[in-house]
Amino acid sequence: MVREKVGIVTETEAKEILQIFERKMALQELLMTLNNPSMTEQLKNEVYEKIVNDFGRTKIAFDKWWADTANKYQWKSVEGWQWSIDFDTCEIFLVENSKCAC
Repeated sequence: MVREKVGIVTETEAKEILQIFERKMALQELLMTLNNPSMTEQLKNEVYEKIVNDFGRTKIAFDKWWADTANKYQWKSVEGWQWSIDFDTCEIFLVENSKCAC
């Protein structure tokens, strides 16, 4: 994987984006549970609607964190690439979109 270190964040900032990232992943996993045959269609629809609404809010928070933090630290950006964080070191990397999980 090609990546370039472009910065570092505080531990507090890393914890903030980790919390948002984990929520985003949990909501995606919840969507997969809607295949449960014991759930009624009405319940599936209600749960789906709640997940989608929460996911939308979470995605907005996720994107806002990256935009605000990138602006704060003036990270380099490249068309077709995105930032990624190493949660252990708090380092920020620029990686190809198809190679990035966060």
